[in-house]
Amino acid sequence: MLFNSYSFLIFFLAVLGVTRLLPARHRASFLLGASLLFYFSWIPAYLILLLFAICVNYGLVRLLAHEGHKRWAVSLSVVFPLALLAYYKYAAFLVATALSLAPLSPDGEAALPEILLPLGISFYTFQIVALNVDIYRGKIEPIKSFREYALFVCFFPQLIAGPILRGSQLLPQIHRGGEPTAERTRRGLWLITAGLAKKVLLADVLLSPFVDRVFAAPGFVSAPEHLLAVYSFAFQIYFDFSGYTDMARGLALLLGFELPLNFKEPYFSRNPAEFWRRWHITLSQWLRDYLYISLGGNRRGQSRTQVNLMLTMLLGGLWHGAAWNFVIWGGLHGVLLAAHRALPNASADESEEVGWRDVWKILLLFHAVCLLWIFFRAPDFASAMAVLGRLMTWDYSATWPVLQCLVIGLCVALHGIERLARVHLPALRESLGGIFGGAVEATVMGVVVALVILFGGSGGEFIYFQF
Repeated sequence: MLFNSYSFLIFFLAVLGVTRLLPARHRASFLLGASLLFYFSWIPAYLILLLFAICVNYGLVRLLAHEGHKRWAVSLSVVFPLALLAYYKYAAFLVATALSLAPLSPDGEAALPEILLPLGISFYTFQIVALNVDIYRGKIEPIKSFREYALFVCFFPQLIAGPILRGSQLLPQIHRGGEPTAERTRRGLWLITAGLAKKVLLADVLLSPFVDRVFAAPGFVSAPEHLLAVYSFAFQIYFDFSGYTDMARGLALLLGFELPLNFKEPYFSRNPAEFWRRWHITLSQWLRDYLYISLGGNRRGQSRTQVNLMLTMLLGGLWHGAAWNFVIWGGLHGVLLAAHRALPNASADESEEVGWRDVWKILLLFHAVCLLWIFFRAPDFASAMAVLGRLMTWDYSATWPVLQCLVIGLCVALHGIERLARVHLPALRESLGGIFGGAVEATVMGVVVALVILFGGSGGEFIYFQF
């Protein structure tokens, strides 16, 4: 059930209605059942894998409560979920890579294992690992309730594509059963509306068709079309993924749960480090806290810091997908981070405010990020090089698709409006007054929903579901 589908709407309204009627002490049990049903609706067989992972990891969490077992229990509690992820996500990739370096079998054919990737496994694996390590480090107490642990792993608003949560963020809320309020309901409805607009109207209707057409035949259309496809994909993946996150946060708010912000207008970043503080924030924080710092962080000199940055980004790229394109994408981002880190005053704090003097930095970084998105979007390395080759012909005399130019301009403007709304909307609503401000918000929500129904239907699958 996609968030942007009518079947999910029926499912969620039923869950919301029952949740609001139940006493707080019974909500966790009901939401756990609803979350398992939600996952069952995708591929029923993989519900067994999810339950297996939950049961085994809960047993390891209980062992972490005993001093005598902590060291080997934490090692096993990290290795086990990562081993499951490695098998389901990387087995075919590793076999294909090994076969490319070795002679073929006597019959001249090499069969690759066909393994269907379980939805959300990358996200819930990282969530499990973070919780286990935090318990070992003493940041949170070991969990005594299997029900609460299971709901932490499979809470359906964020199960499939995040945000990646920490135990300290969600477990106390689960213990309280969620706390629905009028303010959370208002914010939740607003976030769901914004997410629908981003996903269906922008990503699916205005951006995806043009991107798909160009990347289906890389190198065969004009250079202007290639350039606009690169810009279009940069905004497509942002609006698609941040739209999912907005909806996930909004759904959770309606149920009485706060989920963390996952995007902060990343294309207004002024340097690579700031970009990763604004793009997929919960993944960036996970990589920093559980990989980069574990490797030594910046505590062992400049050279080792650069190595740690590169390793972190290479593995971060591989997390996104089992293909060399993603490794290259992550590695090139690692190069950008390492180069930035080597600059004087690179670690100086930067304020939220962006001035005219920052425009050249924003434009430079935005174009670097867009070029790297080519490796993320292209189906293989040869296709990525074909796109880059067409861009580097410098033959931009062909006719530019005016409509797509206007769409990209609209995306830039909406990205700026999104930033202004995040910073200034609460104060604006307060100045407008409760009733009038609420009426304005309700009108905007109604218009967006009408446009989604009129032009977008239910939209397509989210891009990050494949990761």
